[in-house]
Amino acid sequence: MMIVIKPAMGAEDRDAMFRIRQEVFEREWGIALAQLRMPDEASALNLLAWVEPERDPIAALTVVDTSGDRRLHDSYGLKFFPQARTARYTQLAVLKPYRGMDIPVRMILEAHQRFVAPGRYDYTWLLFDARRAASSSLCRWLAFSSSEQAFPSEYGFSRSLVRDESDWRCKQAIRRVERYFERYAWPSSFGQPQRALHAGSAR
Repeated sequence: MMIVIKPAMGAEDRDAMFRIRQEVFEREWGIALAQLRMPDEASALNLLAWVEPERDPIAALTVVDTSGDRRLHDSYGLKFFPQARTARYTQLAVLKPYRGMDIPVRMILEAHQRFVAPGRYDYTWLLFDARRAASSSLCRWLAFSSSEQAFPSEYGFSRSLVRDESDWRCKQAIRRVERYFERYAWPSSFGQPQRALHAGSAR
């Protein structure tokens, strides 16, 4: 099995992203998609993951520019300096049979390479389940910091995860994860080396 992550292109890919999110958010979590903020596509990147060779869609992620949206940031207790360039990872959904394969880490890494780094963002952030935020793979492997405060959100009880993109520890974390995926096969679990590499829920 080989998993490919690419930008969503065209109506077919957008429909696939919708179906994945409908399965995860509506059917599993009981959250109507209508409750979720739909990002402006002009300032966002949509990523879709699928399994080769069947090309079955299995995961979706959007990263969106939130620079200057003080009302949004304040609603989640985020304090950025006024001119900060900020981006949010949102509506990350992975179908149940494909969980435990580091897909969220890999999708955020892909979004970082395609959107965050070229856009010279100062901070990236997302919402995460309050109980699991501090121990999540995003904190352990990508150096996100979990907020102390938990709060109700459109996804339930959440904490914010934030990355200072200029911090050397965050830059080191990106390089370490890139090296991992270059060295070991994917999908796999961190710390479980495989023999070959195929090139190639957060909220």
